[in-house]
Amino acid sequence: MIIDTDAHVEEHPAMFARLAEDPAWAALAPRVVEGPDRAYWWIGARLVPNPHGWGAMTAGTPHRPAATEDPTRRSHVGSQLLTDPAARLQEMDAEGIDLSVVFPTLFLLYPLAPDPGLATALCQAYNDWMAETLAPFAQRLKWVATLPHHDPEAAVAALERAVAQGAVGVQILGTAGETAWDHPMWEPLWAAAERAAMPICVHVGWSQPSLTQLASNIYTSIVGPFVLPLMTALTSFIGGRILDRHPRLKVGFFEGGVEWAPFWLDRLARFYRQPPGGMDRRLLPDRHPLEYVRDGNVVFSCELDEARIAMAAEAIGNDAIVYASDLPHSHRVFDAIGQFRARTDLDEETKAKILSHNGLRFYGARLGAPAAEGGSAG
Repeated sequence: MIIDTDAHVEEHPAMFARLAEDPAWAALAPRVVEGPDRAYWWIGARLVPNPHGWGAMTAGTPHRPAATEDPTRRSHVGSQLLTDPAARLQEMDAEGIDLSVVFPTLFLLYPLAPDPGLATALCQAYNDWMAETLAPFAQRLKWVATLPHHDPEAAVAALERAVAQGAVGVQILGTAGETAWDHPMWEPLWAAAERAAMPICVHVGWSQPSLTQLASNIYTSIVGPFVLPLMTALTSFIGGRILDRHPRLKVGFFEGGVEWAPFWLDRLARFYRQPPGGMDRRLLPDRHPLEYVRDGNVVFSCELDEARIAMAAEAIGNDAIVYASDLPHSHRVFDAIGQFRARTDLDEETKAKILSHNGLRFYGARLGAPAAEGGSAG
């Protein structure tokens, strides 16, 4: 069974229809507006995204209403929007994917809305729509909920609601805006996730506005500010001792590739062995940083065409790497599984773990599929 641990949906106005009908949010609810070169979201009295100039980002660009095919993404629009889940299943079949976990796209931007109440309402509207839409297709299409990043109490409530709705995990970005996740204010969220055995899925995204503003165009933005918060998050969960306080918590790092993980874990290990002068050693992690990964509760998604997957597997263990398709985004690796199976630098056990067993173990019983140990991916 091939497990795609990170696919996506492209959001659309129907997801937020209930907000548009709510007098409290009707004037601020997301709607699509036409620009000279593309369509944009109008959310909370501002245009999203901002694809040009300083602070550029592009996630969540809406489709024009009349669009049906998208040759750039090689994907039917009904599949991208999940207005036609059967079309997504056909594309999964073509890629060789048995089960897919769907993440948002628009919510890779922070702040998505300047009003905290609207931001919370947007998350709830998205989660409600995903739960209702994918329920008939739950055998093959799973989803992760998105959480408010400005309010720990609202995030805990969203997590608990997502558990009841059937989500298999919750998505966060690499930072909560300008705040790291090991800040004490977020402790209730980790406690709630641990109690519920709900995996935390840290996804690339434009989460830190001051970092986003350093990029002069979309190329420099997606190379840097889009992915660098993942490293901040890994530092928070290990170096900030979240995993010491919550040892049963599962946390995955998605869409940043896996090649950075050995480097960053080595950096954490170097200063664990030789702490900065004058540091109170009680602030260090309880254990060597690599042990948290080799315990099985930390995973990293890979792009199946990364050149150094074998090196990463040797450094951090082949149990810590999972497959993520990024379907239906245009910069995904097409025919990724076929290319991956043909690789000669990885043994068959490692391939099977990446394509199947590690994803099953990370999401656990919530996938509704039997966990597998060893063997080959079918």
